[in-house]
Amino acid sequence: MTRSVILGAATALALVGGGVADAAAPVSGAKYDFKNWDTCQLDKVYDPATDLGTCMTVVVRDGTMRVGSLNVQIADGSLMIAGGVSQPDPTHPTNQVFVPAANDGKFGVYSKSISVPGGALGTGSSEDFGPTAIQATVEAVALPSVQPYTLGVELPVRLKLTNPLLGNNCYIGSASNPIRLSLALQDAGAAQWISDTVPGVPGGVWPQATHKATNFAVPGATGCGLFGSLNWAVNQRANLPSGGSGNSLSTTSSVYNAAGWELL
Repeated sequence: MTRSVILGAATALALVGGGVADAAAPVSGAKYDFKNWDTCQLDKVYDPATDLGTCMTVVVRDGTMRVGSLNVQIADGSLMIAGGVSQPDPTHPTNQVFVPAANDGKFGVYSKSISVPGGALGTGSSEDFGPTAIQATVEAVALPSVQPYTLGVELPVRLKLTNPLLGNNCYIGSASNPIRLSLALQDAGAAQWISDTVPGVPGGVWPQATHKATNFAVPGATGCGLFGSLNWAVNQRANLPSGGSGNSLSTTSSVYNAAGWELL
């Protein structure tokens, strides 16, 4: 199997993350601000005997998540998938294993907190005001599952809600009962080889890849307030638990990809 074939196969894996990146949305003819291939654990991802293994990064540029009655806008760079893909059996290269960027308990999924519109009271005036403001953070509870040829990814996650009254252990979803996001590719958009813009820089990028997950179940809140005393308030505010109808996540992402041999 030639390297060109391997690289072509690797591009079909474009939703598996690579290193946590400081990456600006690429513009034709502009310099790519992307320099974190070294966060891919190349010794675990790449097999020099077979030339198989890929490092990738997904940076969400924009998105909207609806959970129950909450609508949350996902800001540029607030969610990333980080790691690579190993292919341990060269006779079955479609059998792949996701390898996160580091064994840090995040499973290769990195996020920044985002404001919940309306805050605790559901009104614009309470959104950014002290004890009524709420921040939400996506946390993975297990490794993502990759669907190589459809570019789909399943993310088992929970939402951590942060607020002075809710405490530091308030979650929607859990390790045993997560929110399962099955992100299906809607449109990959045009791929660009980074080396065409910046000679000597490996890999390719899909600047505007869109994905969507719909109708996923969302459990009720746990751990909110002292001994869970405010679980009912979160459930009432967010209209939880929700069986799935109407829940959705839509994203537009920059997907970066480099075959392992390019990074040696």
